[in-house]
Amino acid sequence: MLVSTSFMTAALILYTIAVWTERSIKKLAIWIIIVFALGFLCDTIGTSFMFKAAGTLKLTIHSAFGYLALGIMLLHLIWAILSRIKIWKCEEYFTRYSIWAWIVWMVAFITGAIVSMIL
Repeated sequence: MLVSTSFMTAALILYTIAVWTERSIKKLAIWIIIVFALGFLCDTIGTSFMFKAAGTLKLTIHSAFGYLALGIMLLHLIWAILSRIKIWKCEEYFTRYSIWAWIVWMVAFITGAIVSMIL
């Protein structure tokens, strides 16, 4: 559990830095995309450790938001890459979407913290 919690905390820090930095400077720099990618990697590793610890897929509010957030963050990363290479008009809406992706991820993180304190 300590390993998965460490990776999820790292993902929280990385996502937060990436989303709020991009939002404040209103520019999607390459280093921000790298931070998004590292956050997604940490999220994926943390999720896989949690899944292994659980032994089975248990549908809870945390797992539902967790898998939803993981999927959204993957889409968010792809969107960031497309924005950076100037495909379509992806960058125009990126900042607006980022905050909502971050909020969904935060709900998953907070519900996980609450569930772990209860159990």
